[in-house]
Amino acid sequence: MDNLPFTFLDSFAFWNKPQEDIEQCTDAEREKLFGQAYRPKFFPKDQLPHNLSEYIQQLKYVLVGMNPGNAIAEHPQEPFLNFHGSKNSADYRLAAAVYGTKLWGSLMTDLSQQIQSDSTKVRIDANDVQALEHHLDALGVAQDAVLVALGQTTFNNLNKFAQRKVLYIPHYSNSNNGSGDNRWDAKRVHSRILTMTK
Repeated sequence: MDNLPFTFLDSFAFWNKPQEDIEQCTDAEREKLFGQAYRPKFFPKDQLPHNLSEYIQQLKYVLVGMNPGNAIAEHPQEPFLNFHGSKNSADYRLAAAVYGTKLWGSLMTDLSQQIQSDSTKVRIDANDVQALEHHLDALGVAQDAVLVALGQTTFNNLNKFAQRKVLYIPHYSNSNNGSGDNRWDAKRVHSRILTMTK
């Protein structure tokens, strides 16, 4: 992997693509098909570019979650499985939302290393954000790369402390019971991504 300092939090926004023609699907249909094509605890290494160092330096976006859930402890010891867990983690919803946008293929990571599925028990502060940005610098991510926060709590902390520009999309989790702009909706999230990455 080009000897880059990846951690267990890091991954890329690549997933198995449905075999069906999804170009003319509605957003909800595309999400369903990505769910059917989803392979739990599997990262499609064949989609990674050959020269990761060069690829990372050219990235315009980094998707940032808050922290890994408890299920990550059950993952095989293979790289890039964060955000590629069991199907009930609903990672396929994120896959469907970023497919066909500039976020497909982005670097993905979490803001905190704390493994905890109950997000109310996770505390984030300026040190976490600083550590994240130091990690991105070490990987070679450009200073002008945009951080795309997954969820309101992650956005609030990144927006308050990060040096890089920060954008927001709702979290894809099935437990996201937010309302309005914070609620996951396949069509609205996909449209939001297309608009904010023009």
